[in-house]
Amino acid sequence: MRILKWVIIAIVAIGAALFAVANLFKAQIGERIFATTVERAISTNLIADLPDGLHVILLGTGSPLGDPSRMGPSTIVIAGSRVFVIDAGSGSPRNFGQVGISPGAIEAVFLTHFHSDHIDSLGELMLQRWVGGGHTAPLPVYGPQGVEQVIEGFNLSYRQDHFYRTAHHGADVAPPTGAGGEAMPFRSTAPSETLIDDGELKVMAFRVDHSPVEPAVGYRFDYKGRSVTLTGDTARSPAIAQAAKGSDLLV
Repeated sequence: MRILKWVIIAIVAIGAALFAVANLFKAQIGERIFATTVERAISTNLIADLPDGLHVILLGTGSPLGDPSRMGPSTIVIAGSRVFVIDAGSGSPRNFGQVGISPGAIEAVFLTHFHSDHIDSLGELMLQRWVGGGHTAPLPVYGPQGVEQVIEGFNLSYRQDHFYRTAHHGADVAPPTGAGGEAMPFRSTAPSETLIDDGELKVMAFRVDHSPVEPAVGYRFDYKGRSVTLTGDTARSPAIAQAAKGSDLLV
């Protein structure tokens, strides 16, 4: 009995010691994994291998219903070396690594409407873009009127996490001024509106019919003689035919 007692005591002591060691290195292990993930994201660069032009990548094509084989609706548009994202459906930011693009390269996000399955990964997308590029300014998020509430909600929900990220990983990885998103609202009452036009790239928003959802819009990107039109969720309408006229690709 005495031998058994001492064996039990020894096992408990060893277990306690292992638990203490695990806790001691838990933070360091977590930070190392995070740093490795960030480094991998930064080093990923499909864009360098693409010819100068307009490129479209489908990050997710799922629906509101759960499907382990399909992420929520999200599309990447690459214009030269500039990266834009349309919608941020469930899990879609996690496909950036698979397609070979760093979230840190995102210049702006465009939301077609505010259905949950089109925005529910926006917080993760903003986080991955922030730490993936060490950004010092929030992510611009374009959308029709109402986008201000969406971005305000995500910023509020992630506010404590923003503090933790900077505290854990340092201001070089997570600059405190770069967290979250900045709403870029535009009028949704006009048939169409130009959002970006710098002589090389033009981005236009146009109204779509996604009744009873209002507002709902699509986007057209024109770059160096090429164009792509993305409708988001919509029924057929003359507005889409007009917006997509002459496009090389309609999504």
